[in-house]
Amino acid sequence: MKKQKKSSVFELRFYEGYKGRETPRSVVLGNKEFIIEKILERKRIRNPKTGKTIEVFVCKMKGQKVRIVLQESGLFEIDYL
Repeated sequence: MKKQKKSSVFELRFYEGYKGRETPRSVVLGNKEFIIEKILERKRIRNPKTGKTIEVFVCKMKGQKVRIVLQESGLFEIDYL
């Protein structure tokens, strides 16, 4: 497992296979790591105006559903559903 862009507070860690960054495995907030238990849904969405692609993952983390939106730049957002 390799690390995604690192900040002092938040970090998204991925499983990295032969295709590179494939699926998120955990979210690190400060000193705590929250394991992603299951990927429920995965979408890749391309913005036709900008040409940029985002990936949207709906996951189960700590028994709750969360949505992770990952930008090409590596920035990400997490929302509880």
